[in-house]
This record gives sequence, C-alpha cells and structure tokens, in this order.
Amino acid sequence: MKKIKLLSICLALLLAGAMLAGCGERTGGGTFTYEELMAKFEGEIEQNATIRVLDNQMAIETGHLQEVLDAFNEAYSAYNVNAVDANMDQYVDLEQNGPDGYGPDVLYQANDMLMRYAEGGHVLPLPTEELDISQIPSTVMDVYRLETYGMDLYYGMPVAQQSTVLTYRKDLLPANWQEEWDDNANGVPDMVENMNDLYAYSKQVKEESGGSKYGLYMSLVDQYFNSGYLLSFGAYVFGDSHDDIGLNADGAEVGLRLFRDLAGVLGSTCISQNATTQVAAYLTNAAGTAFCTIGTPDWLTTFQENLAATYVRGGMSQQEAQQAAQENLVVVDPPRLPKDGDITAELTDMEAETFEPTTMGGVNAFGISSYTKYPKASLAFVQFVSEYENLKWRSEALGAVPARTDLAAELGGVSEILSERVSGGLVYMMPSTRDTQYIWDPLSSLFNDVATDNTTRADPVYTTADSLKDALDKLVADIRSAMAVGNIS
Repeated sequence: MKKIKLLSICLALLLAGAMLAGCGERTGGGTFTYEELMAKFEGEIEQNATIRVLDNQMAIETGHLQEVLDAFNEAYSAYNVNAVDANMDQYVDLEQNGPDGYGPDVLYQANDMLMRYAEGGHVLPLPTEELDISQIPSTVMDVYRLETYGMDLYYGMPVAQQSTVLTYRKDLLPANWQEEWDDNANGVPDMVENMNDLYAYSKQVKEESGGSKYGLYMSLVDQYFNSGYLLSFGAYVFGDSHDDIGLNADGAEVGLRLFRDLAGVLGSTCISQNATTQVAAYLTNAAGTAFCTIGTPDWLTTFQENLAATYVRGGMSQQEAQQAAQENLVVVDPPRLPKDGDITAELTDMEAETFEPTTMGGVNAFGISSYTKYPKASLAFVQFVSEYENLKWRSEALGAVPARTDLAAELGGVSEILSERVSGGLVYMMPSTRDTQYIWDPLSSLFNDVATDNTTRADPVYTTADSLKDALDKLVADIRSAMAVGNIS
C-alpha cells in the first residue's frame, strides 16, 4: 500500500509539473499552454447535449450500458443531457469516421487503440486534475500518457485492467490430489501452481480419457495469452524506438520451446481461435471435458453462468447451483514456469526451480473524441462512470478487473490477484502505440506454426534452439514488413 501511495504522489507531482510547464508545440504546428488546451472543459455543462457513448459488446449485451446511461441522464437532468448508446461497432475507426462526423463522443477502448487515436490527434487530452486518479498506479496511468505540445498529457481515464489468469474446476480435482498433487503441502494443487505439474496432469488426463478430456484447454494461436511465454524469458515488444523489436531477444527461444512442448500435450484441436470460446462449454459441462484454462478474467461470469446451468440440469435448485458454481470455479495466478524452460521434467523443489511468469496485459479506458461538440458533457460522463461506486457497479456487472487498487482490494478474488500482479511488475502492458497493431498477425502465425510442429507435422522443424531462434527472427522480420506497409498506406 505504501508503494502504491508513493506512485500516486509521484504521478500527482508529474501532472502538476505538466500543468505549470507552460506551453509547447505539437508536431504539425500550434503552440498551446495546458490551460488553453483544457479550456474547452471549463464552465457549465452544455445544455440539451446528446452524447454518443461507445462501450464494449459485453456492456451492451448485458444491459449494463443502458443502465449507466439512464443513471447518468437522471443525475444530470438539470442540463437536459441525453447520453445514448452510440449503436456502432466497438472497433469503429475513429481516424476514418470521426472527421466525417460519424463516431462516438465518448469511447471505451484498450490502450493500444485509444493511444493510436491520440497519436493522430483524434482524442482529447483530459484534465486529470478533474478526475479521481489517486488510486490508479502510475504504471497503469502511464499507458495513456503521451508527450504532446511539450507536455506529458493523458488521453484516457483507466477503468479496467486485463491480463491472464488460470481458472479451474475444484470439483474435478482428483480425489487423492492432496497426497499425489501437493508436494509442497501448501494446500494448493500442484497442477494449478506450476506448469510442469500442469503439463504432467494434462498428459495423464489425456491418456486416461483416450484423448476425450483435457487437463488444460486453451487456444494455442491466441497472441495475447501465449506471448507471455516469450516475455517471461526476456522478450519485449518495442525498446527505446519502434526499430528495436525485441520478441527475438536472447532467451525468448527458451519460452518458445516451452510453448512447443505444451502444444504437444494440448493437441491440434487447440490450434484455433475457436478454442477460446469453446472452453466456455468444455470447462463447464457435466462431462468435465476440461479441468482448467488460461485466459482473461472477464470470462469468469460466463463460466459461472454455464456451470450453474449444468448443475441445475443435474437436479440442483437455482440457488444451490449458483453457489456451487461460484465455489467450484477457482481463479489463481498463472502457473509458475521452470527456470530452464523444460516443462517435461519433474520438479524437486518448486520454489527454487520455477519463477512467476510475466504475462501480456492491457488497460481499458474511456476517452473523449476530438470531434465532439460537447466536451463538457462528455467529461461529465467520464467522471460519472469512473466514480468509485459506479466503477464497482461495472466491475460486478461485467466481471471486469478495476484499475483502482482500493476497489480491487475490496472486491478481492480475481480483481485483487490481477491488481497485485500489475503492481508487482508481472504484467507487461501492451505498448500504447499504433505500431502495436502490426505484431498480432505475425505472432499468431508463429504460434500456429510452432504448435503444428509438435502436433500434426510429419517432419518437425523446430527441434533445436537454433531453429526456434530462426522462427523468432522471422517473426520480427514479418512485423517489420507489416509496419513498413502499414505506415506507407
């Protein structure tokens, strides 16, 4: 807690310095002071404003967005403000549509997307002194920081943070797990604590079921989930410049070998993006097709609903089923990785032989379009939705992990787990730049290729450290090519 408070104080001092810094020039011309940039937000909210709010699909489908819009409109009824669903795709291109007047006033996006807009001047810098950022770690705030006009300005109000966790079915644990799968006698099943035992358990489940069941089930081509194996062994996305792409840094081939070994036990059915959605059924059906998965925590609500429905079909009452689903779906940190990268080996001392992994992460925030006619009303909405109680409402309704550390601690569970990983430096935040968009397809192709190599390929290619290093070198070359083409167009 002291560390978080110190980070918050440093962030406040940085913001104060930016406000007092005076003026600067944005690339392309124009010199402004901080006060001039923020003048558009000063004064009373615009009367009779209609602001279009773009949120994610889950918020729309669950009805949460409409409830928030109604609550905001009631709170600001004196101004006759009407906040409405933007009713457009959550991945609408503000760069293309904003200048033409087609686009939201307020938008909810991941940091790489929102900051891509910031680089192009399509979203407004926010008056952070008007926002409650005291409980948001600087590592989270900084993904929305961009030097503009010679000042460090912030272009998003962080609401939720994301990374990977492991979710497992407690009721599918072997009856003898405490004797056979808890070597360090700490009350935590070994197969959810480290990747070596998860590999061994997955292999056992696969063999005993004739391939019809899985220990671990997850997508082997998901770039977000699997990039952590590279990051944990020294890889990075961009260094000091975008010319420095570090996904092939020394050591990354060890992580790629680990991934290849994992693919061998998961099998070819996991070499698909569909596995990410298929697990919602496999993890929650009566057959217990999958024991666990590694993915983002926002799926937990869906898992609980599906498992409760399974229990109801099995004869439980709705109340009993919901309680049982919550108890039996357990979320824990992603499993520890072996220091030598060999998940096929049996561990003798987990603490000494393994380490906590680094996982890819991101932050979602609300931003304000540069093309809005109602900046004051838009800011009022951003303030409203990021208030403590309203953020708690959102987190509970959508299963999202809040960006606020105090709220994450209150909610406990997955929110506290992920918040502590972020604060502990174990989450590598997606770079907040437009060039991040060019890493995903090459990463997916790499994981597809290497997973296939250890599942269905007749003549495996990636059997040595040098061959794995070559695959990573090709990955970086493919990213460079994609960046070159994208930046020309």
